[in-house]
Amino acid sequence: VAALAWAAWAQDPPPEPPPAASQGVTVEQIEQLKKQVYELTKQVRQLEVQAENDKKAAEDKAKALPAVKLDTDGLTVSSANKAFQLRIRGRLGYDFAWFDQDEALKQAIGDEQDGTGFRFARIRLQGKFWEDFSSDLEFDFAGEGGEDTPKFRDAYLQYDAIHYGGDRYMSFRVGHFREPFSLEELTAVTNRTFVERSLANVFVPSRNAGVQLSDALLGEPKKERLTWAIGAFKETDDWPSANDSDEDQGYQITGRVTGLPWYEDEGEKLLHLGAAYSVRNPDGARVNYGVRPETRLALFRYIDPDALPQSFRLRDARADDVNLLGLEAATVLGPFSLQSEYIRSDYDSTFAGDLTFDGYYVQGSYFLTGEHRPYRNESGIFDRVVPEHNFNLRKRDGWGAWEVTARYSSVDLTDKPIWGGEQTAYTLGLNWYLNPNVRITWNYIHNEVEQERFDGDFDVFQTRFQFEF
Repeated sequence: VAALAWAAWAQDPPPEPPPAASQGVTVEQIEQLKKQVYELTKQVRQLEVQAENDKKAAEDKAKALPAVKLDTDGLTVSSANKAFQLRIRGRLGYDFAWFDQDEALKQAIGDEQDGTGFRFARIRLQGKFWEDFSSDLEFDFAGEGGEDTPKFRDAYLQYDAIHYGGDRYMSFRVGHFREPFSLEELTAVTNRTFVERSLANVFVPSRNAGVQLSDALLGEPKKERLTWAIGAFKETDDWPSANDSDEDQGYQITGRVTGLPWYEDEGEKLLHLGAAYSVRNPDGARVNYGVRPETRLALFRYIDPDALPQSFRLRDARADDVNLLGLEAATVLGPFSLQSEYIRSDYDSTFAGDLTFDGYYVQGSYFLTGEHRPYRNESGIFDRVVPEHNFNLRKRDGWGAWEVTARYSSVDLTDKPIWGGEQTAYTLGLNWYLNPNVRITWNYIHNEVEQERFDGDFDVFQTRFQFEF
């Protein structure tokens, strides 16, 4: 402003002042004032230029520093050019369970004991680098399934830019991770509707070592309508384990396809359909089909085709080939959701011929507070629930999200000459999502068991306190 004023002054100077004597100001004083204004204007401009330079230098310095971000998805550190990123995450789940058995099961199986323990206590490191590479490393300190030894869960490297026609790029993954089979299995442990997976999960392969190709298509990123994945794996279970280098453990090829024939309102309304198939070659190794109850604190497996005294066991049949078929369907209608899977195992054995075992479940849930189950289009699974209003007792402005649930699951492990038995579970549950990171779950489960040597029922009440960041 001062500079513009000076320019206007220079172009069109004001009229000569009246004689100095009449105003008490001399011509020399006025000229001196003009020089002072000019010098002050120059200084102001210099300060403005210096401020602009300092601001730009600060911005350039900030761009050169790593970026640190802490939110509901963990602690993320990114390089200045975004070429490298590391996310640190954690999961903690602590369970309590109470059992009530009838006398027939106590005599035949044993007396269950009420218990408590950590279901999982995991640290996860997710990395991204050089645009198309990513990695995942998750270590569980609790030891899943009652194991005392902590182990790695996921440990893999992925490349996301393999061109295979048109504008399509598929991902290549190598390491130790879940085989692409079953909606329930692939959904993260902290995002499942119930404390544990259904009885039908006994047939489902979990984490093994291998390679996989996958892609999501028919839609813009995060809104894809179709996914596919196929991989080749070696049976290793959790890693490290005793059979990582066991030549008797065979190889398997597993694939999964999912689609969204109906998808509206950013996933508040959808229909999910999927199918998976796995061709497995155990090479005579034992195939473990002992059914774990829908609680990890149970001491016993109530139906197990390998625990039949004075009977022909599944391990005696000696598996040559096993083919698994999985069919899955789910729908979300605002706060209401429904999900179901059917899984069948065609077991080709040396000494018992062709055997068939199967299982299924149907589950439903309803959010009393209006939320809906979030869906991850890029992988065809369900994501973490985010309450509309977080629980806050101090301000009393929210009570989190509340979800009522129900499930029916059944598994049949009997096919002559194998008399593994049948088990059915009826589950009622309640989920309280205090915020996106904290959740409490209550499940009541009534189990009915039919076996060659006995039958009976038992009840379980269990709860889980869960934290994730």
